[in-house]
Amino acid sequence: MKHYDIEPNIGVGPIKLGMNKTKVENIFGKPEFENDNRAGYFSGFIVNYNESNFVEFIELANSKHFTTSYEGKNLHEMPATEAIEFVSKYDTYDTKDPELGYSYIFKGLQLSLWRGTLPENGSEEDGKYFEAIGIGENNYFE
Repeated sequence: MKHYDIEPNIGVGPIKLGMNKTKVENIFGKPEFENDNRAGYFSGFIVNYNESNFVEFIELANSKHFTTSYEGKNLHEMPATEAIEFVSKYDTYDTKDPELGYSYIFKGLQLSLWRGTLPENGSEEDGKYFEAIGIGENNYFE
């Protein structure tokens, strides 16, 4: 299983923000799917391109085909409250985010944590973990 380090403002593993689409495909091969400006690899490594076909955002779902870590921690494996606390050591999240609770955006890092549902109580698994981690180019979340 492949492992990739998340480096805010830089990239994820060999895929760098600002890299052109051809170079991404030289590294990862043809994508599993393409939809407008999005391309997916390894059942969860999603690359968003700008109108000039340069990487502007990388989204990482929890996958059986690869793992990721930020500062040595796999944020997909940490309960959401712990992941928020951990990333908050490096930056504060946007408390005015209209989707706060579902998403936490750390603008200084250009890093986001997202889940599609909130846990109803502490014992529920749905919403306990983040489903996606994303990093964007400078000012992506502005």
